[in-house]
Amino acid sequence: MAKARPQQPQSVSKREFLEAFAAVGGVSAMISALDGWGMSIASAAESPPDLMGRAEGTKVLILGAGLTGMTAAYELGLRGYECQILEARSFAGGRCQSARAGFKTTTVDGDTRTCDFDEGQYFNHGPWRLPSFHYAVFHYVRKFGIPMEIMVQENDLGYLKFDNADGPLSGRRVRKREIKADMRGYTSELLAKLTDQGALDEELTNRDREKLIDYLIREGFLDARDLSYKGTIHRGHATFDAMGTSTASQALAFKEILQSGLGNTFQGVPTIDHPTTMYQAVGGMDQIARGFERAVRDVIIHNAEVQELRQDNNGVSVPYRDTATGTARIAKADYCITTIPLGILSKLPTDLSDRCKDAMAAPRTMNVGKLALQMNRRFWEEDDDIYGGSSSTGIPGHTVIYPSYNYFGKKGIIQSAYVFGRTAVAHSELSLAQQAEQAIERSERIHPGQFRKHYDKKAFSIAWHRTRYSETGWAAWSPPDRQKHLPVLREPQGRIYFAGDYISSLSGWQVGAIESAWTQIEKIHADVMRA
Repeated sequence: MAKARPQQPQSVSKREFLEAFAAVGGVSAMISALDGWGMSIASAAESPPDLMGRAEGTKVLILGAGLTGMTAAYELGLRGYECQILEARSFAGGRCQSARAGFKTTTVDGDTRTCDFDEGQYFNHGPWRLPSFHYAVFHYVRKFGIPMEIMVQENDLGYLKFDNADGPLSGRRVRKREIKADMRGYTSELLAKLTDQGALDEELTNRDREKLIDYLIREGFLDARDLSYKGTIHRGHATFDAMGTSTASQALAFKEILQSGLGNTFQGVPTIDHPTTMYQAVGGMDQIARGFERAVRDVIIHNAEVQELRQDNNGVSVPYRDTATGTARIAKADYCITTIPLGILSKLPTDLSDRCKDAMAAPRTMNVGKLALQMNRRFWEEDDDIYGGSSSTGIPGHTVIYPSYNYFGKKGIIQSAYVFGRTAVAHSELSLAQQAEQAIERSERIHPGQFRKHYDKKAFSIAWHRTRYSETGWAAWSPPDRQKHLPVLREPQGRIYFAGDYISSLSGWQVGAIESAWTQIEKIHADVMRA
């Protein structure tokens, strides 16, 4: 009798596995599996968990009316929960903010800065771009009917001008597409010639070699006769007239590009989280927060500064202060979801375990700042054909980022600083006038004579690490701390649940904030249904 052959394991795709895993363990189990693979949680979750059953009369207190808190209140409200949100600020949205005329932000020292941009002008000083695969955000964009538009992340017509570069290109202003075309041309030439000479014969058949050379000719705009790169009209025109007559601009020398390091400023394929085309809400990214706010506004208590976080076997108790009147109050509920930044919450009196307190204190504060200037003429469009995207001087934290809205308008807002770490700390110690002057001086290198001439004497900046009720741009976890402490914060601590982008795999992104709420409301609902 023939021996039976052992069955081969059936191949299952990761998506199929995740779908089956979610069906058994829910969204939170699926996200745990993704974390085990080291993948972003945004790669699979496209809609909130399907919570079976209703929980009429169960009270949930939510601390913070950012996207996380409002997501939790909205979804739980659909299942019969009685939700209340305590928000320390006078407005909802958390860090999902846009600076426009009259907007105010307050520092930890109590200083208030008011935006004085012209009506219709705005600056996304919080989240400012969305890749298409952030499905959780787009779920609510569709649900709440929030108009969206393209945000140009990368524009090859932007400039590079590195004064500290080595070689002849130091201090020379060049278009990004010039560098891209020449780098691709020269590297394609080298590879094509090596292939033609048989250097890759051990790996390629003759037919494969022909196909590769054909590709390199097209990719690098090579001369098919001698496989050389001599420049291309697609790197830019030297001359161009209304009849379509043009000549190609002169290619830069390969050695000079390599010396300068400018060739290392781009990648042939953009990173998955920063694709060339991204998206933004029409009229400002705070419109996403406004969409949530319209859905849950009746449950938000503003100017409610949390003082303590207490719990016992019967529920939670949260003393808070009304910052408008100074009145002390206490909010009570069956469960609590806290979205308060960990650096702030860790300073408050709580009943949480020492292990949980260690987890709250573990992430590093991410120092982050932004600055934008109002210009009275859109010279980057009118003079340089730049619509969206950015230019760079190579100075850390200084990038000229052009607006992707109000094209062909009269005025515009340019983001002139996006600083991190020590640079952000130094930047925040400057006055607004000093920040604006520094940005103008640096930006003039990209657009000589234009920034100072057309600056409208209106600027707005924020230092998130110095902003009241934020005190950080986002949580920055070291790999060991993430592995050690995040599992603690992702699990219920009695009747208290943590939610926010800081417990996700995408700190600093709106999708991380929303999906963290999805995972925690699923756990609360499971506990309520068991009870």
